[in-house]
Amino acid sequence: MFECSTLCDPYLNIFRGIIPPLGGTLDLSPILAFLVLNAFTSTAAALPAELPENGATPRSRSSPTMFTHLTTAKKKWMRRLHGNESKSSPGSI
Repeated sequence: MFECSTLCDPYLNIFRGIIPPLGGTLDLSPILAFLVLNAFTSTAAALPAELPENGATPRSRSSPTMFTHLTTAKKKWMRRLHGNESKSSPGSI
């Protein structure tokens, strides 16, 4: 029906070139492949992503309503970040 090797082998072959099998039978490449896959998954999960609500237009970065769903500590941090952007001008040091 469907073999896992048709899906997994192309990905694992990348790591088999880096870590050859030990003794001809012990393949450690899946360990490295899982670590890399986990790193990519964690990185993707940490990236910020905001989708507009159904029927709503995307809000501007300086909109105060953007922070309504955050905790107090997060609101303070976001105000600090956005406050520094609006107060600083390109020519000032």
